[in-house]
Amino acid sequence: MNREKDIANYTAVFFIFISTLLLLFPSARIAQTARIFFSYSLYPSLHYGAKYDYFIRNVPDNFLNILKTDQENRALTGRIKELEVSIKAAEAADEENRRLTSEMGLSRSIALKGVWARVINKNPQDWYGAFFINKGAKDGIALNSTVVGFENGRVGLAGRVFEIYQDFSKVLLITNSVSSLICSLPGASFEGLAEGRGTWLLRMNYIPEGSDITEGAEFVTSPGGLLFPQGLPVGRVQKVHPKESFMNFITADVAPVITINALKEVYVVKRDFPTDLAVIQETLKK
Repeated sequence: MNREKDIANYTAVFFIFISTLLLLFPSARIAQTARIFFSYSLYPSLHYGAKYDYFIRNVPDNFLNILKTDQENRALTGRIKELEVSIKAAEAADEENRRLTSEMGLSRSIALKGVWARVINKNPQDWYGAFFINKGAKDGIALNSTVVGFENGRVGLAGRVFEIYQDFSKVLLITNSVSSLICSLPGASFEGLAEGRGTWLLRMNYIPEGSDITEGAEFVTSPGGLLFPQGLPVGRVQKVHPKESFMNFITADVAPVITINALKEVYVVKRDFPTDLAVIQETLKK
């Protein structure tokens, strides 16, 4: 037992002696190389500072080249990531330019004077209710101005201006649960009332019993409605519900022709409304 204890003590003294020698005298070239290698592995940031040469002096050239190559790889990796972000941004800008070019061409085809606006705010809790645009009173936006959207070469009614501020406006979407508009089928002799339900679908009510309406039929704004120009596409029939026994009309589910909650730009139609209409609306608000 004492012998083993003596051996342990001698061993400890030996290592202490060797450690003292290594601290007092310059280390060999191979020891210096090992020290630099392990320090770089544990703390690579040390080799990016102004004292770079101080930390790697007396290191063999081949090991120095390895360190420099590793640093260059790190720098190139960061640069590649920056370029990937730039490429994604350029692709998004190119896609936006193509979309805007197509939309501007479509806006000329509807022969309605107006102004372009960008959607600047949406509330996820009111996804199909309303959104804000970056045009307001200073841009000539008027209350109840028609708001049109574009998607995949199609024009579709999005809603109407509901509130106006100096630099922006709030748009009430046709899918809002308080929104309604008079619609008709092209060439048909009847009209229906499209009502929003707060979802992606509209409910078409008051369609006369026996009317020729099928799935896929497209409703447009009717001349019987004062708020919207006639002939604007509204939506396509998804499902026709059978007449209830206590009703004298049929109903249908209608999907808007454009994806309302995916709009990024809209076209605000400038129209002159009768002064009596504004008076009536103010009276109803009171």
